[in-house]
Amino acid sequence: MKKLFGAVLMALMVFVGTEALAQGKSKIKFSNEKVEDLVQQIKDNPNAEVLYLFRNGLDSIPEEIGLLKNLKELTVSSNNITYVPPVIGELTNLEKISLKNNKIKNIPSSIGNLKKLNDLELDNNEIVVLPETICDLENLETLSVTNNKLTHLPPNIGNLKNLYFLYIGPNHLQELPASMAELESLVELNVAGSGQMIVVPNMENCRRLEKIYIDRTIMFDGSYDPFRIPRLQVIVL
Repeated sequence: MKKLFGAVLMALMVFVGTEALAQGKSKIKFSNEKVEDLVQQIKDNPNAEVLYLFRNGLDSIPEEIGLLKNLKELTVSSNNITYVPPVIGELTNLEKISLKNNKIKNIPSSIGNLKKLNDLELDNNEIVVLPETICDLENLETLSVTNNKLTHLPPNIGNLKNLYFLYIGPNHLQELPASMAELESLVELNVAGSGQMIVVPNMENCRRLEKIYIDRTIMFDGSYDPFRIPRLQVIVL
């Protein structure tokens, strides 16, 4: 009986070890600052589904990232990234991108190819303009661009029919696009600090909208009074 138990235990340990190894190969968690070491890890793990780069002091994302065709989640936060390579648009299995807390100025238009993307976090960068192709991300559910240098949003942002959460401010916006009124799935909208005397368009068609975050510089379109909609919370920050 003891021999049988030992054999079963050994087999279980081998199975668990193999499973853990398999899971380990699906994720690249990089912890040093040498880009050449990151490139080697990418080449050694071409089937990785998660790439996690946090506080590495990196100033660029290597072009070799294009080798990770199975990548589903890309987190490159709290670095010194200034450039996002267009090859990111070839990673068509991506579901989440977080590029928060960097020094990024531009997002490549190729991002519009990522039809499976549902979460895009670009907070705390130096982005002046978003590419119009962001409006092609038909499955996007969360778009967060707070604390950038945006002067305007893409005029066709209303094409994001599955967008639940839109976090805009603080930024340097001069106006909000009228097409925001077409975001029929929107649940939360944060425009606090988005710009001076910004006017929020009539959002009556956004019937799922539950919360709008504003500050005292925000105004609403004259035909729209969200304070009279019982289900809608208007939160002044």
